[in-house]
Amino acid sequence: MALHDLEQQSVKVTLKTKITVGSESEAYELITFGTKFQKNSSFYLQYTEESEAGKIQTTVKYKDNEILLLRNGATKMRQLFREGEATNGHYESLYGMLTLLTETKSAKHQWNEKTKEGRFEISYQMQMQGAEPGQYEMTLIYKEEA
Repeated sequence: MALHDLEQQSVKVTLKTKITVGSESEAYELITFGTKFQKNSSFYLQYTEESEAGKIQTTVKYKDNEILLLRNGATKMRQLFREGEATNGHYESLYGMLTLLTETKSAKHQWNEKTKEGRFEISYQMQMQGAEPGQYEMTLIYKEEA
C-alpha cells in the first residue's frame, strides 16, 4: 500500500525549539501545515520547512516509544530519539556530512481525541561532530484542520 493511499489528515504544525550551548540560549518557532497518518502500528507526521538553503521535507515517525526524525531536501538529517539512550545520526548539507550523537532525556507523544491535537515533546543533548554538546528542548504540536 502506497503512502498516498492511506487516510491522511491535514494538520497545522507548530514547532518550537530551544537550544542552549554553554550559557547561550536561542529559541525558534515555525508554523506550517502538513499531514498525519497511521500505517500499521506507526504514526507519521509530515510537513515542509523553508530555510535559506531551500525546502526541507520533514517526516516524524513514532512507534513503540521511539521517535525518528527524517529531513530531506536542502538538508538531510536522520535522528533517532529513545528515552534514556544515546543514538547516532547524521546531518548532511552543502558543506558535507556531520555525525550526530543524541542522548535523549525524554521523548513523549500525546494525542487528545477531543481537541484533535497532538504533541511531541523531546528533551535531548546533541553533539555534532565532537563539538561542545547543546541541550535541546523540542515541542511539536499538530492540530487537525476542520
